Amino acid sequence: MKEIEVGRPILIKGMSYAPTNEQGVVFLFGRLAAKLGFQIELVQVRFPDCMARRQGKVCRIEFEYHASNYRNHPPKGADIIVCWDNDWEHRPKQFQHLEIIDLKKYTGASPRVFSVGCDEDIRGHTVDKNKTLNWSIPKSAQADDLVLMYRSHPASEIRDLWKITGPFFEDEKWGVTAWIKLVTKLEKPLTFKVLKNDPITRNLGIVRSKFQGKTDITNDWPYIHDKIVKLNPKVKKLLNDYHFD
Repeated sequence: MKEIEVGRPILIKGMSYAPTNEQGVVFLFGRLAAKLGFQIELVQVRFPDCMARRQGKVCRIEFEYHASNYRNHPPKGADIIVCWDNDWEHRPKQFQHLEIIDLKKYTGASPRVFSVGCDEDIRGHTVDKNKTLNWSIPKSAQADDLVLMYRSHPASEIRDLWKITGPFFEDEKWGVTAWIKLVTKLEKPLTFKVLKNDPITRNLGIVRSKFQGKTDITNDWPYIHDKIVKLNPKVKKLLNDYHFD
């Protein structure tokens, strides 16, 4: 039997995990609508998905999992996008009038941390020259998650950290891709050798697998975070949003 996919744990009465699709967004909005000041009047299967009132004003609402999924809809067809993940802050001019309500902000869901590889011989120059990139990321990644760029060859080290901003795209060659923005370049990279030689970090799953693939390393992150900050004290403040006790 295929394992059921659930989202991130959230702190919402009556809903244990975050949505993984648009239907989940609709249900979550139903749980939060009153808190957000909405009185729902109609939910339908045609565009726009919902009609509601807020402070006496009628609002046309379209539900999306990623806000950027709205890009295939008419610019003037709705007033508000209600989404789980706002990956569309820098959207085209014709869509800038739309209000985006990111439900993730109201659920207590924590950001995740991922490791993705970069073969320095092939794409290292692209990473070094840019502060924003479109990069292949794990399917479960979302906007505001942290990405550690692992230079797999020849350096074998973590040299830069990035934040996912979106929008998300499906690429035939690379799978799920998204725009990422540079958080910081490390003056002193964290090498695989340092992690391997430490009696604690050598047993972390991501170290034992030698940083292969695109991996959720949130559980290993507290130890890696401490190593990075010890080598680079100045980045501690930049990583405040990703300091998990």
